[in-house]
Amino acid sequence: MTRSVRKGLFRTELPGIGECARVDMRAGDAAPYLDREMYVILGFEPAYENLPHKDQLENLRLPA
Repeated sequence: MTRSVRKGLFRTELPGIGECARVDMRAGDAAPYLDREMYVILGFEPAYENLPHKDQLENLRLPA
């Protein structure tokens, strides 16, 4: 049986959580936000340090 990869989408900061990762909704009960420790423990990819910050993604989407 093939295990699906749990994917992180980006890093952000939220009130009450602090620095966290937004994860794919297919992550099940773990979705939508995980603190860094849980992200690592649950084996999400890419590595937390390699997740883009939400601001970086928003800047890429802005029209030139």
